[in-house]
Amino acid sequence: MTKNTDKDLGDIDFDHLDSDSQYPLDEVFGGASSSHSQADEHGSTKKSIKNPRENPEEIESPLNLEEKKFFFFPTWRSQLLNLIWFHVSGIGAIWVSREMPQYFILPGKLFSTESTEYVLYLPLLIFVPAFFLVKVLINIYNSVYCFDNSGIEAHIGLVSFNLRQPRLRWEDIRGVEPSQNIWERMLSIGTVKVGSAMSQETEIIMTGVSSPREIQELINSERAKRLKELKQSGTGARHGAVTGD
Repeated sequence: MTKNTDKDLGDIDFDHLDSDSQYPLDEVFGGASSSHSQADEHGSTKKSIKNPRENPEEIESPLNLEEKKFFFFPTWRSQLLNLIWFHVSGIGAIWVSREMPQYFILPGKLFSTESTEYVLYLPLLIFVPAFFLVKVLINIYNSVYCFDNSGIEAHIGLVSFNLRQPRLRWEDIRGVEPSQNIWERMLSIGTVKVGSAMSQETEIIMTGVSSPREIQELINSERAKRLKELKQSGTGARHGAVTGD
C-alpha cells in the first residue's frame, strides 16, 4: 500500500546538515532516504546516510521511492506580494467606502414588513481585495508535483478549466534548471525547470516551490542512479545516446 508524504522542503534546515549526511530526509519524510542503522554508545539505534558525493561510483538515491510518493506544492511565501496587495487593498476599500459611500456602496432592497424595510448594502470595492485573495488561492492549490518510483508527475490546473498532467521517467530527464530572482533568493523559493531528453524541451515547470536548489540535487541524484542501473543492465548505451550522457 502506497504511503503519501507531503512534507515541504522548507522544513529542512539545510544550513545545519551533518557532513556525513548529505540528504538526511529520513527524519523529515519519515524514512525516505537510502540509509542503514547503527548503534551508538548508549545502545540506541540511529540512522546514517551515505553521501553520494564521497564516491561517485556508488551513487544512491536520497529518496526511497519504492513505497512512497512525495508531493511538492507552491509555498505561501511565493504569494507574499499578492498577500500584501490583499491587505493594502482591503484597508483602502474600507476607508474609501466609509468616506464616499454614495459612490462605492450600492444599496438594494431585500424585503419589507409593515414597519421595517430591509436593505442590503454592497461595497463595490470589496471585489479588489477579493481578486488578490482568489489569485493567491489559485496559485497555491492549482499545482502539485509528485515524485515516485518511476519518475516525476505534475498536476497543473487542479482548480482551472484545463488540467495538464505531464510525466517524466527518471531516466528520460535531460536536465534540471533552478531559477531565482533576488526576491526569491531572500525567501528561499524559486522555479525548477525539468527538461525531457525525448523532446529536448522543458516538460515540467515547478513554480513557487521551496528550496529549488535542493530539489535539483534530489532529481539529479535519482536520475544518476537510474542511468547507472541502465548501464549495468546493458541498456545504458542506447539511452546515453538519447540523453547525451
